[in-house]
Amino acid sequence: MGPEQLLRLKVQLLTEGARFPESEWSGRRGGAGPVGGRYFLLPNGNPVGIPVRRGERAERFGSKVLVPTEDPKVWLYDNRVELEVVPRPQFYDGVTDDGIRYSQIALLHGKSTLATTAYQACRYWSDGKQCKFCTIPHSYSAGDTVLEKTPEQIAEVLQAALDEGIVENVLITTGTPDTPDAGSLRLVRIIEAIRNISDIPVAVQFEPPVREEYISVVARAGADAVGLHIESADEDVREEYCPGKTEYASLDMYRRSWQSALEYFGRGNVSTFILQGLGEDRDKTLSLIEELAGEGILPVVAPIRPSEKSQLADFIPTYVDSFEETIFFYKRVGQILVDHELNPAATAAGCHKCGGCTPNQEAYDWAEA
Repeated sequence: MGPEQLLRLKVQLLTEGARFPESEWSGRRGGAGPVGGRYFLLPNGNPVGIPVRRGERAERFGSKVLVPTEDPKVWLYDNRVELEVVPRPQFYDGVTDDGIRYSQIALLHGKSTLATTAYQACRYWSDGKQCKFCTIPHSYSAGDTVLEKTPEQIAEVLQAALDEGIVENVLITTGTPDTPDAGSLRLVRIIEAIRNISDIPVAVQFEPPVREEYISVVARAGADAVGLHIESADEDVREEYCPGKTEYASLDMYRRSWQSALEYFGRGNVSTFILQGLGEDRDKTLSLIEELAGEGILPVVAPIRPSEKSQLADFIPTYVDSFEETIFFYKRVGQILVDHELNPAATAAGCHKCGGCTPNQEAYDWAEA
């Protein structure tokens, strides 16, 4: 399968999702990022987090069938494409000394990224200004995780995952507490605990802190990459779908934080999520992507995934019924990344390394070819 086919396949899987057998596990139910999906490997070996859709939602999104085959490792998509399933890790069954399942502490994202949300709450939920696509408290209320993980717990789970031989990098994200550091200092002790057992690449994610020096503190603790997520390049979209974040941090504040982060993490290891499908202006989006890439900041461009229990549970993204326009958009993204020599595969750790929820890598590979 060539670069064009791989790009089209990944975009199709991420935007349409797939119909799974009712008996199959459908992934995590809440959290800080895209939920309700299962990880598979494309024919090129790259991971893809496929949204699980059923019933009327599957009809509306045009979801094709994805079913197991006689080979337990292989599933068949749309009766034509074989995808390798990422199996449930064995370390999930471990339990800490205080009786918490390892799967409540950290999860495998993609095929080799261990991900955890250090603090499973966010200040914007207290006044109804949370991002409308966010489900960060629901995994805690469902009992799938705990409110706050300790550095010792995360290091213990990482060690188990390392012993199993399935992780190559770590992602630590956090909900935003009502503090000037925006949660960044909470991550320092976790990074230090990880550094006590491993030199594995570590990525962190938090909102721009009030004082940019906090970014240097996280870098000195041993983080290798950082994500500061603007969510949309279109200010009207940001105001509508991320009211708390938009009120707190302007685009200029993000620019200052990105520039500060570049001093400590370097080109390609500073990233920001840009969601596609919220009705954003395409030209504004591509303009910011060009600006970011020119600075060495990696835009992680990803289709919005409406999640149950979020305010967008019934939302229909603008990419539905616009597949060719979406492909054209991601080809533009890929060309920008190639022009500025920002290969997602070359980054150290995190969402941009995992790549399960974005066609960035396939778009880059298409443009390079």
